[in-house]
Amino acid sequence: MIIQPIHPIISPPVVNPIFQQFVAENVIAWDAVLLIIKMILVATAALVIGLLLNRNMEKQGFVTNKTFTLIASTVMALGLSLRFGLSVYTFQGIFLFFLLLYASMSDLTDRHVANHVTISILALSLISVPTVGFTSMLVGGAVSAAIQLGVTALSGGGYGGADWKISSACAFLLGWQRGLAGMVLGLLIGVIFTLVYNRIKNRDMREGFALIPFISIGMMAVFFI
Repeated sequence: MIIQPIHPIISPPVVNPIFQQFVAENVIAWDAVLLIIKMILVATAALVIGLLLNRNMEKQGFVTNKTFTLIASTVMALGLSLRFGLSVYTFQGIFLFFLLLYASMSDLTDRHVANHVTISILALSLISVPTVGFTSMLVGGAVSAAIQLGVTALSGGGYGGADWKISSACAFLLGWQRGLAGMVLGLLIGVIFTLVYNRIKNRDMREGFALIPFISIGMMAVFFI
């Protein structure tokens, strides 16, 4: 008969509840500090990119405003970081913002936007495939293009080609629900602003106006949804 030794039962060390609370609170505090530092770095990077973009637009003779560009770049970066965290969608939103900013300033300058902006938005939209779904993206881009091409035909060409290209590319990136919502919101803001502006300036309603800045506002607004 083998007699097994009896091991003494050792109680786990008692941890002071105050110490546990201190550790827990400081872990949360450090997480918050790290998040703030990361957001500051993202905002700083967006600020630098905005500065470089503004310099490039000035060299091309675009209508631009350095103060607006820098403030908008920083605010957009912080807003996207708060909404999506430091995820790929934050950076997708930041680069979409810069592309739309470039397109808006180009439209304000001479009512022309280079095709590479539309192509860049389409390339950026590939990030949306896993979450939005390729079918929704195709429907959004196609319906947006069809509606605006119809408006172009009815208006006798008064609706610019860059307008429907940019908004359709954004609708492709966002999917049909958010894309069409962004298009409608942008057009609504543009029409209201133009009516008020023309009335104040006593401007002929038949004169054209830059529409892409308003489409950009609508698309970036629904990007946060």
